[in-house]
Amino acid sequence: MAEVDYNKVCEELEKQELDAPNGVPPAHVYEQLLTIYLLQNDLTGAKYLWKRIPSSTKTATPELAQIWGVGQHLWQRDLPAVYTAINHEWSPTVKEIMKALHGKNDDDRVRQRAVELVARAYTSISADDFAQLVGMAPEAAVVAAKEHGWGYDEPTRMILPVPRPPLPHAPTPSEDQLRRLADYVSFLEN
Repeated sequence: MAEVDYNKVCEELEKQELDAPNGVPPAHVYEQLLTIYLLQNDLTGAKYLWKRIPSSTKTATPELAQIWGVGQHLWQRDLPAVYTAINHEWSPTVKEIMKALHGKNDDDRVRQRAVELVARAYTSISADDFAQLVGMAPEAAVVAAKEHGWGYDEPTRMILPVPRPPLPHAPTPSEDQLRRLADYVSFLEN
């Protein structure tokens, strides 16, 4: 099965929204776009999309509110609630995107974000707490932690994350920084 380029899909959906008669596309466009924003961790984009969806469309499409419920939990960084809210039978319109977000295939976005957060924030965490953050049973969470090369202290049931080294980044050339600053100031003035 070919991998879906969600960036291109997102661009197409945004274009459909802009080109829609009266600026209101069919509900499935909003559903897919909102779900892709969540998948891409663009919570600000998701929030503004939710605000511009007409109330009549929200009322007529209850799944939109369910998708936004997942978004709200992501916004609040309430990962256990995200796993609960996302564990739902989604319509064919958004099912594959939600699978990618939830991690029912190889592309496990929410769980990877949680693992990276734990690696950066903790030197030790209980297996039960880690399991909640990654939406797994404690035994499976311990196995996953070991697969990441983390330590595990059996008597205390503590997982010992190993932080990832920071990725090196090339400094932005001064000319590029000035151009971006000028664009930003111009944007603020207009």
